[in-house]
Amino acid sequence: MTGRIDPYLMFVTVTSVFNAFAYTGGEYPLGYIGLGNFSIGYSGLGDLFVFLYFGLVATVTVPYIYIVRMGLVEVDRMGILGIFRHELFVTSLIVALPIGFMATGIIVVNNVRDRLTDIHAGKNTLAVRFGEKFARIEYMSLIIGSYVMLIPLSQWKLLSVVGTNATNYGLFLPLLSLPKAIEELKAMGYHGKDGAALNPHVGGTAKLQLMYCVLLVVGLLLIPF
Repeated sequence: MTGRIDPYLMFVTVTSVFNAFAYTGGEYPLGYIGLGNFSIGYSGLGDLFVFLYFGLVATVTVPYIYIVRMGLVEVDRMGILGIFRHELFVTSLIVALPIGFMATGIIVVNNVRDRLTDIHAGKNTLAVRFGEKFARIEYMSLIIGSYVMLIPLSQWKLLSVVGTNATNYGLFLPLLSLPKAIEELKAMGYHGKDGAALNPHVGGTAKLQLMYCVLLVVGLLLIPF
């Protein structure tokens, strides 16, 4: 695809710029193009877009570029869908899921903390739409789900020991971040902290994601090829 506009990268670029305006531009950020009543942040779509762009897109785009640049797929013959079906891309998509879960957890803490002021501001986050209990369950599901995902990851064909189907126990290294996860889960669990008391846990969840991802990368690097 040398010398051509890559449709996937063009899509990611354009939609990322759009998302930036649609999320950070206030209640009516897109009125100048006729979308005055659309705002990602105010419509409750923030969680979804964080998962998609800070989780999936951020993770799979580098493997995508690698597949294209290394010519692992005959794009002219198979088209862009051939890249999406490539084993490396599919594997990166599976790896992206727990990363997206962690990233979404950050915005959930933020939304639980701000839900009362968001009501008055007309910002209909999921915490506002479905309530505090829903948001806390969402957070716990995301964090716990990130660790549960280590089971299928450790058994995924491309991530296992070459020539075997053996479980790759190195991919359980993120479990070392569990003490931090428990700390954050206590803060966001039932009868947990609220309001300004959650301020440290917005950054705390971000630190948890960093720890989890670094340990996951180390586990990936330990795979014998």
